[in-house]
Amino acid sequence: MKSQWKLVVVLAGTLVLAGTTRPSSAAWPVGGRALCTAAGDQLGPTIVSDGAGGAIVTWHDRRDSPFNIDVQHVLASGEVDAAWPANGRALLTDQLAHSIVPQGKEFPSIASDGAGGAIVAWPDARNAISGLDLFAHHVLSTGALDPAWPVNGAKVCSANGEQGTPVVTPDGAGGVFVAWVDARAGSNVGDLDVFAQHVLATGVVDPAWPANGVAVSTAPAAQFGPAIVGSGSGAILTWTDARSGNPGDDVYAQRVLRTGVVDPAWPVNGRALSAAPRTQIGPRIISDGGSGAFVAWTDDRDGTNHIYAQHVLSSGLIAAGWAANGQPVSVTGQDEVSPVLASDGATGAIVAWGDATGGHRNLRARHLLASGALDPAWPAAGVALSVADTDEVNQVIASDGAGGAIVAWQRAFDIVAQHVLASGAIDPAYPARGRAVCRFPRLQHEPDIVAAGTNGAIVTWMDTRDGLHDIYALQVLEAAIVGVPDRTEQEGIALARPNPNPARGRIALHFDLPRESSVRLAIYDAGGRRVRELASGTQGPGAHSVSWDLRDEAGHAVAAGLYFAQLEAEGRVVVRRFSALK
Repeated sequence: MKSQWKLVVVLAGTLVLAGTTRPSSAAWPVGGRALCTAAGDQLGPTIVSDGAGGAIVTWHDRRDSPFNIDVQHVLASGEVDAAWPANGRALLTDQLAHSIVPQGKEFPSIASDGAGGAIVAWPDARNAISGLDLFAHHVLSTGALDPAWPVNGAKVCSANGEQGTPVVTPDGAGGVFVAWVDARAGSNVGDLDVFAQHVLATGVVDPAWPANGVAVSTAPAAQFGPAIVGSGSGAILTWTDARSGNPGDDVYAQRVLRTGVVDPAWPVNGRALSAAPRTQIGPRIISDGGSGAFVAWTDDRDGTNHIYAQHVLSSGLIAAGWAANGQPVSVTGQDEVSPVLASDGATGAIVAWGDATGGHRNLRARHLLASGALDPAWPAAGVALSVADTDEVNQVIASDGAGGAIVAWQRAFDIVAQHVLASGAIDPAYPARGRAVCRFPRLQHEPDIVAAGTNGAIVTWMDTRDGLHDIYALQVLEAAIVGVPDRTEQEGIALARPNPNPARGRIALHFDLPRESSVRLAIYDAGGRRVRELASGTQGPGAHSVSWDLRDEAGHAVAAGLYFAQLEAEGRVVVRRFSALK
């Protein structure tokens, strides 16, 4: 059974930014805002912007059986939208409809509706005869399910065989293009194809499109791992393709038009972005700022994993200046894998990836210009996003709105972020190892990220601090994080561990200041509410001690449970947790 205590604390300090201070959002708790802490596991969160600095997150929800798909809205302020249900809006409302049986990582995909809501697509096992089908539903900005859409979602594809790993992108008119891996041709791995469908803003599958989707590629052998991005009056898809049998896989792309046909200017079954020897795998795609796209992937054409990229135009042609099998982004490191891309805000892209050169996998990034050249202002081997002495995985990336990018990832049990500037330098407000987004006890993992507001992003992740998987989120600012700062970075500002811990009756709090400073020391409960302010105003340098009698501002004894002492000084925040007993 889950603990009732949710480890979230409001952080109401100031953040250092370019030599000045700026207030942080008082509503974003230390360690993240809990979006769902319902019973059971909540898995596979993915995130989109709400268009107003906040975000909408969807996940696969196992609080009940059968399982469900849920969605939640977190505002730019850090508060969960009060108009939405406390632990998320369930997209499926009857037992038969939400008999969802995930296969592997068969989790939902989400796209903005352009009006403050979102459209979510997912694999669905409600039809036992056809296997996994695809459904989609629209949640409005109010948190209500769109009444124009079918109850329990619009049927995207119900062809025989299984349809899985859906990806979605907005169509620019309130609907979405959906792509997926399709096994209607047979149950063997080599029978997998890529299909796509268009769902209108009304919840109707576009009648101009085939009922169960248009075939994007039905080439021999398997096509799998699709990714998608909008492209003018249609969408560009990319995927890993085994048709060549060279041996190894290649990377292909195709464009589908809003009219429901594959773009006739493109080759049948797709344009080869790389058919180099050996294996190219795991393509990721973003818009080139026009109607074309940048694609990056892991490539072992020379026997070692490196990062390559390609620029394909809406015409289906490879952009001038780009090599037929892709441009190298990095070929200098060891076992370079899993690239992620973000727009540079102009006509290029920032690519980040994992690099094992140092004996453990850390993250690097480079700036790729529209010409295919690598930005000469950035380090030739890529800028090091972290110099940690442990492996870092599951990286995600978002534009910072100023030509750089914010990258988040998982390091051991924690979520970490780094900010690389347009110049290729690391934001000086960030440590060389990256800044902790969340490092509470137990495992935080598999983050996702979206740009949100001016020069910032929101990160979401799965969090097991209470024993099972919950969904959390936190805002990452351009020059600092609203969250738990590294205790090694306080420049002489220190808050000792509360004593005794656990406390019964009274607890002592000791802190040190390197110089005269304006400080605030306060206690917060596990729900993020301030319980008692213990010190405020100017304090001299040196050691200070404050005693708390375990009573709130009104003089009432606090309940037993988890609490946080938070010291703010010189625009920095230090947090210590402790328990109170009856």
